[in-house]
Amino acid sequence: MPTKPFSLPVLTLLLTLLVAITHTEATAGPNTPARQTQYDSCPPSAGFMMLWNDEWLRRVKASNAADAALITPALEAVLCRADVALQRGPFSVAHKTGFPPGGDIHDYYSLAPYWWPDPDKENGLPYIRRDGETNPERYGDGVDGKRRHDMVLDVTALTLAGFYTDDARYLDHAARQIRTWFIDPDTTMNPNMEHAQYIPGRSAGRSYGIIDSRSFVRVIEAARLLHRSGHLDDEGLAALKDWFGRFAKWLAESPHGRKEASAKNNHGTFYDLQLAAFSEFSGDEKTAKAVIAAFPARRLRDQIAPGGKMPLELERTRPFHYTLFNLQAIMNMALLADRLGVELLAEDRENDDFIRAAIAYVSGNGHDWPLDRTHPDYEPLFELLLLYDTLTGTDEFETMRRESGSAFDASVIYLLLPPQARR
Repeated sequence: MPTKPFSLPVLTLLLTLLVAITHTEATAGPNTPARQTQYDSCPPSAGFMMLWNDEWLRRVKASNAADAALITPALEAVLCRADVALQRGPFSVAHKTGFPPGGDIHDYYSLAPYWWPDPDKENGLPYIRRDGETNPERYGDGVDGKRRHDMVLDVTALTLAGFYTDDARYLDHAARQIRTWFIDPDTTMNPNMEHAQYIPGRSAGRSYGIIDSRSFVRVIEAARLLHRSGHLDDEGLAALKDWFGRFAKWLAESPHGRKEASAKNNHGTFYDLQLAAFSEFSGDEKTAKAVIAAFPARRLRDQIAPGGKMPLELERTRPFHYTLFNLQAIMNMALLADRLGVELLAEDRENDDFIRAAIAYVSGNGHDWPLDRTHPDYEPLFELLLLYDTLTGTDEFETMRRESGSAFDASVIYLLLPPQARR
């Protein structure tokens, strides 16, 4: 017997129920299973590039309709994260349940990742080091590590989603998050990292903790775009530039900052990137250019051995990760240098070719390298190879990139590089 179609009232009722269910899931609180499930289902994206090129972004957006073969998965991944970001935040250091040693809730406060309670001590103090093993306490509500991480991820996803879709909801929420973390007096973070990566029973904060703020480079890139779109006004941008100017001064003059500047591994490289990027953003191009000018001798020649090895990264328990991590700082410094008219990669190729040697080395098969070129741990390297070939105008690593097939088509780098960089 033929099935009788639904009547109009029944269809109306069903649609009403569907809208209600969808609204309930979309407005779930920040700690609800619905929100967490949705976030976990978003396609991963490594995000190797921390600096954005305005011309490249415009070209990608203009080509979206004509050539969406690879931009679609990347945009879908960003939209997934942006939709989750709309449901949470804004985040602030003032929201933590613990207090830094100085008692100022506006001070950033994080736990050193590889330090754990001593099992032989009743109170666990002082903590002991287990390199490469992250203590889950680092992500607790009492400190700011995860809060900072989520803030940066959300600002990045919201800004890119808003730029590519022209949806003001994303851009408004990204600007609101930036104002909350950096500008509004009641919720702002003090421009220092005095209590970053503290170790219970040992220190109230360490110079090593400065590496936590490397992610703020992504925030200033988003802020530029938000200002151009009119969602961060002139006053807000000026206040943000003032904040980062004071933070750059702290990096250059504080005991923690001076100690981190002397680091010989990825800590020193990311310190240089931060000082140069934050100085440039705040209007101090002189300092930024000075850091870049010293970079080849201070970092490349000092850290990269013949054959492209980075000895201080290779001695860690996760050498593949840390070698790529240091190269992330190096390549983003090259992007910043290019913005300021300095061809860091070209100069390196003409002289010692340290950067290319390091990339060629990590592209090989070291003792802990993932042999499967579609393995998730390989995505940062895939993005590195694509970025290097784009910046140098070569296809030197194209064959190696092709070994990944379509595994990383959802990588955010396809939203950041010019269209011709796509396979």
